[in-house]
Amino acid sequence: MIKNGDTVINSSGSTVLLEGLDAKFQQAVICISAKLGVFVYDRELGSTVALQSKTLSAKQLELLANESLAEMENAFASIKDVGRKITIDLTVDGITREVQINGYI
Repeated sequence: MIKNGDTVINSSGSTVLLEGLDAKFQQAVICISAKLGVFVYDRELGSTVALQSKTLSAKQLELLANESLAEMENAFASIKDVGRKITIDLTVDGITREVQINGYI
């Protein structure tokens, strides 16, 4: 389901299939924010970014984030800020969005 999109609720309460670029961004955020090894269908999914935020530099966290995106084509992360939340410029297919990682899922 992660690879092929996901269902979300829009502002009117209807369900909408998340697809295309939005689905790719969601997949990338999950790759970075999910705790490595806990997703039962794919033990390789995830990273240790959120767990390491207090002990590693922004560059080291950036390496971990990009390692988690290795299987995604045309996706990379740049760490902007490390604090209570980790702020990331996430680029997928040439489009950049700012995302925040708060803890792990």
